[in-house]
Amino acid sequence: MYFLRSTGLVIFWALLIAASVYFFMDNVVAYFYGYRSRMFGDSFFNNQLWAVMHMLGGSIALLLGPTQFWPFVRNRFLSFHRLAGKIYMAGIALIGISAGRLSLISTCVPCRLSLFLLTVFAVLSTWFAWKAIKSRNIKVHRQMMVRSYICVLAFVAVRIDDVFALDFLFGSFKDPLLRRVVNEYFFSFVPLIVAEIIMIWIPGVYYRKKQKS
Repeated sequence: MYFLRSTGLVIFWALLIAASVYFFMDNVVAYFYGYRSRMFGDSFFNNQLWAVMHMLGGSIALLLGPTQFWPFVRNRFLSFHRLAGKIYMAGIALIGISAGRLSLISTCVPCRLSLFLLTVFAVLSTWFAWKAIKSRNIKVHRQMMVRSYICVLAFVAVRIDDVFALDFLFGSFKDPLLRRVVNEYFFSFVPLIVAEIIMIWIPGVYYRKKQKS
């Protein structure tokens, strides 16, 4: 059982990191080779500042996030864990400032609400994770960090849907705007709901059941 669990975790993190690296290369690195979205505007202070800030903060949170969950790093390199956590928070702060602005000018108008809410959830969950660890509440700290990193990954998932399409779940969409909206809202909120069920609902029900037994 331990071997299967360990193997499953390795595969899980390998897939997660592979998707993150793909996103980083296809979106962030591409920017330095001349790629420019219409959202970037035509000058540094006309949205380019927010786009660069978003890519910087997102890259920090995306690439440092996994190290916050690995027991090997957390238990043996506590100083690095704490430093990486502070840098991660700085990345989330940059995401909050920049994504809060970019969500309001998204070319997908119906998606603006989901992007804005996702930004708020990312900032709030990270803030509460920090407050929890300051109070030495490790359990809540870990749960809030899970929520925070899921929000970060949601930004990745909605951008690489062309590779990992939702068609197998919902069928093909004739309206591209409808497909984009479903994609945005699905990846923004369904993973958070699933995490909530796994972290809170299931342990709450079955732990109480065991106590009564």
